[in-house]
Amino acid sequence: MDFNYAAAAPEIFLGLAICVVLLVDVFLRDDQRATTYVLAMLALIGTAGVTGYFGVGEQIVTFNGSYVTDAASNVLKIFAYLALGVTFLYSREYLQNNGLFKGEFFVLGLFGLLGIMIMISAHSLLTLYLGLELLALSQYTLVAFNRDSAVSAEAAMKYFVLGAIASGTLLYGISLLYGVTGVGAP
Repeated sequence: MDFNYAAAAPEIFLGLAICVVLLVDVFLRDDQRATTYVLAMLALIGTAGVTGYFGVGEQIVTFNGSYVTDAASNVLKIFAYLALGVTFLYSREYLQNNGLFKGEFFVLGLFGLLGIMIMISAHSLLTLYLGLELLALSQYTLVAFNRDSAVSAEAAMKYFVLGAIASGTLLYGISLLYGVTGVGAP
């Protein structure tokens, strides 16, 4: 068994940070939601720090060939952290003005980031698919985040149906590829 947990340290740290943000958010009042925002931003900064600390120059393939980390994956992860940080920064005022400043927004964004990180480091089609589904499920919920809007609910339903069709098609293609080649990883 080949398990190098240090290679997956950014994903493990982010998963633990999401749990902390969820637990803290449960006990906050509505006027204290800025705490969730700060914790989400700290989770991004901490994850970037862990990526920098455990970042390696050489390629490491672990978890029985389903996960890979190298310099390119670390650069892509850092870019994803920056993109989500900018998204959180610019969405804060909009969310406050429209009464949508809730902890769920930040938690769902962090879950989407975790899916992106898994996809970046995927070294097998199954891992790629799991990362894609984690990203997609959080995005479906974010589309329907404005519960009072009928347009938002309709968009989320359409997105979910099209996503389910695309996911099924992708799985079918992966199974065909596996059936023809007998290989599930590159």
